[in-house]
Amino acid sequence: MPDKSGSQSVTVSDRIGSQSALRQVAASRLFLGATIAMFLSGLGASAAAPQIVLFGEPVKYGFLLIYMEEHLKLSPAVRGAVIGIQPFIELLIMPFSIELGRKLGNVWLMCIAAAIGVFANLCFALWSSAASMFAGQILMGGVWGIFMVLGIIVAQRLLPNAVGTASAIFMSSTALASASGGIAGSFGVGFMGLPNVFVLPALFAGMAVIGLALLARTESFKVY
Repeated sequence: MPDKSGSQSVTVSDRIGSQSALRQVAASRLFLGATIAMFLSGLGASAAAPQIVLFGEPVKYGFLLIYMEEHLKLSPAVRGAVIGIQPFIELLIMPFSIELGRKLGNVWLMCIAAAIGVFANLCFALWSSAASMFAGQILMGGVWGIFMVLGIIVAQRLLPNAVGTASAIFMSSTALASASGGIAGSFGVGFMGLPNVFVLPALFAGMAVIGLALLARTESFKVY
């Protein structure tokens, strides 16, 4: 016979514990302020996320849009098609990346994705045509489709005792890379001009290939 009194006492203790935690938050200006700040941050992120597709493209693809408009003289419809094809490819790649991780290995697959990133940016830098823009965006869709699925898994494998910290580091690193990439791109355009500035991300992606290859040779990661 199950002990009903024991289960009831556990439930009561849980309620008391939750009430005590709420009282501590309400009594502390630091905890209360942090709670309000986190709530507002989450609210802002939730409100902004649906608008990223509409208003984030000019920031994320600023240099690419300028290049397509001023140098290639592509029409707005073609520019929109070039930009919009990447998220479509990402959605297609994500399910398959889970299956190129189990058979090949997560880190090796990410290494291949970084190599694809090299070729994608070289398409932007070396070939001045609408076809090269489409090819580069398709390749970049593959890169992000793989990294967004496997990146956080690999990060958690690196820190198995602190998966929350690993996830936070991975998510923060992408935001930091976007911010620093924009700054580096701005200086790069000043020194190298368009489209040669895309050689810089190709170089950085090549460095990532080397780092991931070294990691893949020393560690073994699998999706369970």
